[in-house]
Amino acid sequence: MLPRNAKAANGLLTVAGIIPVARKPMRPLTIPIVCHSPNCRNTPTVTRPLAERGYYVFPVYLTDLVLKDFGLAEAGHIHLLATQRLHELFGADAALYITIKDWSSKYILLASTVAVEMDYELRDTRTGMVLWQANEKVVQSSGGAGGGLIGMAIAAAVNAMATDYQPLARQANKQVFLPPKGLPAGPYHLEYGRDQEKF
Repeated sequence: MLPRNAKAANGLLTVAGIIPVARKPMRPLTIPIVCHSPNCRNTPTVTRPLAERGYYVFPVYLTDLVLKDFGLAEAGHIHLLATQRLHELFGADAALYITIKDWSSKYILLASTVAVEMDYELRDTRTGMVLWQANEKVVQSSGGAGGGLIGMAIAAAVNAMATDYQPLARQANKQVFLPPKGLPAGPYHLEYGRDQEKF
């Protein structure tokens, strides 16, 4: 892991999303997500945001099928796998690793807070080199909308129990790939090779 805002010795690699010219990915493989929160379920994929940025996207279903066929069903094990093995299996030039750090709902007196936080890391599958990394956190708060103390407490409790994390996760996945900290446009985007100044 590179420290936030760190820059590689050659001055080409930064966590802000600038990728060395020789290492620009065209076919990033999104591997299963690792979750460090006990509440994770039905986590959304990042295939659509990546495709919208102009990258070829490997179908999630087929990716899972191939991995399981080789005995790789556990996301944690896949994250520890050598990137070169992913290149052999899929021909992908990069792999996107996502770790969920927070997927929680907190209820405190008259307000509730729902948070989704994820770390993203893109690695070259031939060398294992980190090409890009970012963190995205989306928080939704509720409470204090009136109706008296009892009404506010009930509203906050209901919101904490019935929260749908999916919209927050989709929002995080969409935001993280956009300027200024996201990925430059891929080869299938109209801005490919022309948006570097935004990062």
